[in-house]
Amino acid sequence: MRLRKLIAAAGIATTVAGFGLASAGEASAINYDCSSGQVCLYYNSSGSGYNAVFKQTSNISDYANYYFSAGNNGSAGAGVSVKNNAAAVDSWYSGTFTVYYNSGYNCSVACQNIGSLATVDLNSSLKNNNASGKFN
Repeated sequence: MRLRKLIAAAGIATTVAGFGLASAGEASAINYDCSSGQVCLYYNSSGSGYNAVFKQTSNISDYANYYFSAGNNGSAGAGVSVKNNAAAVDSWYSGTFTVYYNSGYNCSVACQNIGSLATVDLNSSLKNNNASGKFN
């Protein structure tokens, strides 16, 4: 699991070193905050550098009382509620993780499955509209 992410990070570092500075229009490389079995929710999307992080290790039916913390990608968003403020997810979980628009794992409005070991920006329905998250 972790090897795949380390290889990807090494590839990005090699590319940037070989070509100089990346252009401003390209997505930011992530400095990993999570470890095996965790899912990290980020305050900003990849294009904005991810910034503050929330590390999730169990199912949470309502993010209302959980907060972002400064992480390896910066502190913008630290102290802000995770509920309705996440923009990206980095999964170090070997199964599917689902982000829900509603509390209580309710997918009646929207939800997004995050695949095993994936790093993705939340889709337009869920970016800053996340209320719960579940390991499947």
